[in-house]
Amino acid sequence: MQQSLSLKPTRREFLNYIWGASMALVLAQAGGITFWFALPRQRGTTKTFSLTELPTLNGRPLSARTENAGFHLTHSERGIAAFDNHCTHSRCVFPWSEAAGIFACPCHGSQFSLNGDYIAGPAPRSLDHYDFEVWDANKQVIATSDQGQPLPLPEGAAFVRVKTDRLFQGKWHFDRAWFPEYAPTQMPELPEHRH
Repeated sequence: MQQSLSLKPTRREFLNYIWGASMALVLAQAGGITFWFALPRQRGTTKTFSLTELPTLNGRPLSARTENAGFHLTHSERGIAAFDNHCTHSRCVFPWSEAAGIFACPCHGSQFSLNGDYIAGPAPRSLDHYDFEVWDANKQVIATSDQGQPLPLPEGAAFVRVKTDRLFQGKWHFDRAWFPEYAPTQMPELPEHRH
């Protein structure tokens, strides 16, 4: 007697195949997400400017962006600096106010000088800044900013390369121990202690 071989899976085998395929898909997605997360994010994080493109001394800042960040390149008495274009209060994008000669945040009124220093408003600190390098005509590094601090242009400077892969916090203008989450413009008056 011949027994017929059935190629049709049983219901239990079918459900096992579906369950196995579902688990394989979930693991593949988790592996893909982990791999994507682990990739370095260094692409498009620099922008190079020639000396002729730089702002004039105390002139209008140059607004630019890389693939991952926007910034304002300034030239003041302290030197060249690259400031993040987001306010340190609520991360609103702010423009340069030509009329007032300051950076003015349109969201809550924070104001910053050309040097990135805090002037007024609810922002807890001066502008955050990016690191940059100064190159000569042969594209050799002749000066590097110290954690994004302003740097006078050295003799022989031909290019400035802004690196937006690391953001450095601006100077806090209040005691952070008092207000770790919020920084009002003025310190509140403490009530008098009565006996």
